[in-house]
Amino acid sequence: MDTEHDDLPDSRPRRGSAPLAWLLALALLAGVTVGGWWWWTQQPPAAEAGPDLSPEALDARLLETEQATASLRRNQQTIEQRLGDTQARTGLLREEVLGLGQRAAILEDNLREVRSQAAEGAEALRLDEVELLLGLAQARLAVAGDTDGAVRSLVLAQQALAAMTDPQFISLRQTLAQEISALRALPVDPRDEAAGELDALEATLPRLSSRAPGAPPAAADGDSRWQRILDALVQVRPSSSQDLISPADRATGEATLALELALARTALERRDEAAFRASLVRVDQWLQRLYANDATLRERRERLRALADRPLSPALPDAGIALQQLRDLRRGRDATP
Repeated sequence: MDTEHDDLPDSRPRRGSAPLAWLLALALLAGVTVGGWWWWTQQPPAAEAGPDLSPEALDARLLETEQATASLRRNQQTIEQRLGDTQARTGLLREEVLGLGQRAAILEDNLREVRSQAAEGAEALRLDEVELLLGLAQARLAVAGDTDGAVRSLVLAQQALAAMTDPQFISLRQTLAQEISALRALPVDPRDEAAGELDALEATLPRLSSRAPGAPPAAADGDSRWQRILDALVQVRPSSSQDLISPADRATGEATLALELALARTALERRDEAAFRASLVRVDQWLQRLYANDATLRERRERLRALADRPLSPALPDAGIALQQLRDLRRGRDATP
């Protein structure tokens, strides 16, 4: 029994090793403490973990909040004032735009009215021109019977009227064209024929045989040679119609004949038929006193008598219809409100 107990190890601690362990533990704890302190001193100071709830800090924060609120309120008031100013300016701009639109509409109406008045003025001026030309054509026909001048005036009126495209002028243009066609279809002006007869008479005067003393009479076709010799020696003339003896008197008679021809032309230009016939009668009398009664003179006197029976004015168609139609049209337009 004792042998077995001797072989078992001794489990009781030894008194010499316990203090050493405690020393080692204390040294380790001191090292850890010193290392932690050293590490803590080397770190920067950290922010406070919680807010400062002291009354002074709370009063400061409340004051900052009130100041921020007041600033925000001021900014809001400024923004509201600017917004009101912007709305006011926008309203003014809107009113100005509306006013400009109204002014533009008024200007357009005024321009349209001015354009209408200008068109009406131009149309009235053109109608005045047409009426003047038609009146001039009628005056040429009525006063002087000048068909060529009347046709020219009517053609000018037709050209002025052609620029007016209003349907109400169609009938007037047709009437004007009919008047121009009727005047162009007229025969030769009797005045031109009469002037040609007077020209032919003046051209024939130098070829007529003179009845002055000593001038040989015109020989007849059946006279013999002895008869012509006898007529050259003896002249028989009636004293009632041939009383011009001296050359001076004959020169006066020829000048008077030329004057009568000029008076006949003047009466012909005026279409004065009475004065023209009276001048032809006096021309015929002077022809009998100044020239021998041969075949040429008789033929000229016959043509003068036929000329005296002719009218000097042409047979004009109904003129002035276009002028009257234009005046009626203008009166109707003026009467229309």
